[in-house]
Formats: sequence, structure tokens, C-alpha cells
Amino acid sequence: MRDHPIVVYGATGYTGRLLCEELHRNGTAFAMAGRNRARLEAQRRELALGDIPVIVAALDDPEALLRMAQSTKVVLSCAGPFCRYGRQVVDAALAGRAHYLDITGEHPFMRETYQRDEEARAAGVALVNAVGFDVVPTDAAAALAAGALSGGRPERVRIAFAVQGSGPSLGTVRSVLDMLNGQGQGQSQGQGLTYRDGQWVEERVGQHLWEAPLPEPIGSRSCVSVPWGDLATAPRTTSARNVQVFVAVPHAAVSLIRMGAPFLRALSSGWVRDLLNKGMDLLPEGPTALMRSRARTAVVAEAQGGDGQVKTAWVTAGDGYAFTAASAALCAGLAAAEGFDRIGALTPTQAFGAEELLFGLRDRGVAFGKSA
Repeated sequence: MRDHPIVVYGATGYTGRLLCEELHRNGTAFAMAGRNRARLEAQRRELALGDIPVIVAALDDPEALLRMAQSTKVVLSCAGPFCRYGRQVVDAALAGRAHYLDITGEHPFMRETYQRDEEARAAGVALVNAVGFDVVPTDAAAALAAGALSGGRPERVRIAFAVQGSGPSLGTVRSVLDMLNGQGQGQSQGQGLTYRDGQWVEERVGQHLWEAPLPEPIGSRSCVSVPWGDLATAPRTTSARNVQVFVAVPHAAVSLIRMGAPFLRALSSGWVRDLLNKGMDLLPEGPTALMRSRARTAVVAEAQGGDGQVKTAWVTAGDGYAFTAASAALCAGLAAAEGFDRIGALTPTQAFGAEELLFGLRDRGVAFGKSA
């Protein structure tokens, strides 16, 4: 029997906490899950979540993870870094025939998940990575831009994003360090990635530049290429054979980033990584509520057809963590609803639709548009 429509796994982490608050505010029934009962119950009291159920399931306890998955329609995982901790939860969801969603932005883990498409179809469930800021706004913008082309699938998709006024959570930093360390899919230490002629190809971070026409209030910015999650999702969402992802940086930082491959490899080396992990334990868990209230994000996607036609789409929002909580809650609710019948390993827009997601987030300050 499915006792809970949604189970939030990793509920006591920084983003998991925001997500529980969002679901409770929306009046959505859910359960909180993680490895530590005391922490789960303490968070339930602190957030005044009432009698929200608590489920204890450690990552090294496959039987408990399976019972968790069998109790719900949707497992929504916030337990990263996903290259280290994601597979166990996916395994449980498949065995328990529950839809699996997560908030990862780690392209190696996403590519690994897509290799399990047949398993998901056989189980009759959907596996949907990256239902937060990574990668809902960028995936949706790419889908809208590609869909505006008149000549079929795009030959190339470029995506750029900018974040102002906030900082990363510790979970995000650890995930980035894992990717720099080459976790998952055989990626080399300190390397970037691109999708070229239908293949993932290693290249240095910042190898390409784009003066991207980001929407106001951020406006056009100098951007450098980065190995973002859309390198996994955009080829599936748009069928483009070439995909690049860019992030806005200050002009003064462009040269430093482009020359920084040795520095990135140093960050990924064992002793430096251990030192950084110890130092992170002394830092705040994530940006404060005040920082989040001041943050702004912007996305632009450009799709070019084989005939040279170019179309663009854009998305604006507030803080990325607030976006993640709202977006993940929306996606989980859609997946738990009666009549949801998508199965297989899917991108967010394949599972839920680009405009449907963005329209569903309008009351959270999300706006979007596309070229005629």
C-alpha cells in the first residue's frame, strides 16, 4: 500500500529543509526520510510540521530504502552529492516501483541515470533528475527555443545563466568538488565537458566565451563555458547534436578562469580536497533567508537550426534555492497525481512540459518568453 504520495529523502539537508517547508505551505501530503530519526523529528518540531510522518532509511540499508520506496508514489531525493549517494536511492525506487525525482545538477550521475531507461520502463516508473534550479529553467528555455524553430531539430543549442546576490550551499559545493574529482562516467580530474557532434567531449572549463543576451534586470553578460547539468539534459530534450552551457562571470575573472585548468586539477587532488572538506565543516550550511530574498537569476537559451535560423527563449526568477524548492514540489506533485503516466528516464521537460512547469511557477516570481 502506498501510504504517502511523496517521500522527501535527505529531508534534513539545506535544500531538503526548504522543500519540506514548501510542501507543507502548499498543503501537500508527504513524509520526511533520512538516516537519523532524531534529526528528522527535531526538524519536524522546529518547522512546526505537525504529524508529518518520519521514515528512517540509511543509504547502507537497502531493505529500509526498499520499504521507503514501497510506501510512496514518488521518492524525491535531496541527498547529494549524487555521484556518491544517488544510485542506492534509484535502485530502491526501481525495486519498489516508485517514481524517482531528485535535485542533482551532476551531469555524470544524470548520464548514468539515463542508461537505466529500460529498467524504468520495465518497472513502469519515471526517473527524473534535476527538478530544481538545476535544470528546470535552463531545460525549459532550451525546449522553448528549440520548439520555435521552423526547420525541425536544432543543430546547436547554447544556454547561459547568471546568479546574483546569493551563494551556494555546502551540498552544492561538495557536488562541484566531486565533479572536479572525476566522479562518475570516467570524467578526468579538473576537466570541463561539452557535447559536440553527438558525443560528450572533455575540454577545459572556460574554453568558450559568449556575450550572452540575458534578460533584464541582469542584461547581457560575459559568460564562460562550464560543465553544467544541461550537457546531459539538453541533448535529450532538444535532440541537438551540439550543446554548450555558459555561466556569467565578471570581466576580470574571464582570463583567470580560462587559464585555470591547473588550479581546478589542484582543487580535485586528494590532500587539497580533504583540506577543503574539513574547512567546509566550519562554514554556514547555505545562504541566509535575507540573502535569498535579494537574489536574482536569469537564463537565456539560443537554438540554431541547420538552415541557420536562430530562436531564443529566456527565464527570470529570484533565488535559485527558493526556485528549487518550488520547482521540486511542483514536479513531485505532478508525478504523484492520478493520471501521470510518463515512464522511463526523462528530463524535467520531457516528464512535465516546459511551459507547464514555468506557468506552474509564475506565482513564485518566475517569468519567461521566447522569440516569435
